[in-house]
Amino acid sequence: MSNILPLKIFDLYYGQPGTGKSESACRVLEQLHHETGKKVRLVIGDGSLLTYQHLIEAGVAEAVEYAWRPWPLDTLMKLASGFWPADPTDPQSPLLPPTPATLQVGGYVFEGLSVAASYILGNVKGGLAWRAGQGEKLGQDSPIRVVEADLDPKTGQPIPNSGPGTKFGGNPPAHYGIAQRNSVGIVQQSRGLPAQVVIWTAHEATNNPETDALVKEQIVGPEVAGKALTANIQRMFQNTVHLQTVAKRVKVDDSFTGRKIDELDLDYRAYTRDHFNANGAILTRYKACTRSVGETFPQFFSSSEPGMAVRDYYTALRACSQAKGQAMTMHTEEQR
Repeated sequence: MSNILPLKIFDLYYGQPGTGKSESACRVLEQLHHETGKKVRLVIGDGSLLTYQHLIEAGVAEAVEYAWRPWPLDTLMKLASGFWPADPTDPQSPLLPPTPATLQVGGYVFEGLSVAASYILGNVKGGLAWRAGQGEKLGQDSPIRVVEADLDPKTGQPIPNSGPGTKFGGNPPAHYGIAQRNSVGIVQQSRGLPAQVVIWTAHEATNNPETDALVKEQIVGPEVAGKALTANIQRMFQNTVHLQTVAKRVKVDDSFTGRKIDELDLDYRAYTRDHFNANGAILTRYKACTRSVGETFPQFFSSSEPGMAVRDYYTALRACSQAKGQAMTMHTEEQR
């Protein structure tokens, strides 16, 4: 099998559920293993683990699920720095510092940026909502705190032993700024992983044009925490690919008449640059970015199978890079 992957991938895939984010990352990892023979690591915070199950069973991939672990900021920063459980099959296994074996890992997939931000904001021990539930004040906002107990009507305080006493917290505005800054820091940290492929995934979110100081049009971009990074988080990555399903008509055999009839199916698209909704005349800009390609580079790659369009995308990227290199060599030789 020929090599189609660029020498370095540090990319973000985003889209709605079912558009092929995890499938796309999985196809890249399969190709990486074919080209290099190296194993890969999966950092999972949502339900996408099943997509990679065949890689795990084949011994190609190891996975760690982080969403249940305490101290989200510490956990995510360590995973982004190459820390790994002593036993990935043991959910209680502690995270250990990188070793020489880390240098042999060919790729990482982080599922995903949106889930990691929710994890930082959440009620797991050390999460920002958990801290609020403990009464910890972060920033200028008062902590949002709920205690499962009856309240004394005179003091407004929980009555001891009147309930389980479990504490829950919410997220005041200051928490979102903390989550956004730390999400960016964790992504930056993962750039230092010694691997050919590092892929992050994210869900979709829209901005708020009325309050956005920089972008005054309605856009859709990667979801982080709140809306402030929706238009700008892609600058942290080499390329940002927007994955979208588009309706298409296909000819099928009618089981009653035997004739060919039209039926709606899905086309899985990987958009390489900003675009508008292909399913209708909706003036909402969807963010995407591919660096160092010309205007003739395709706006999108498509496939009837989820994940396969990204393989064509990287094939085209590598061909574009090779063509530029050849042109540079020819120009240099002509100057001699």
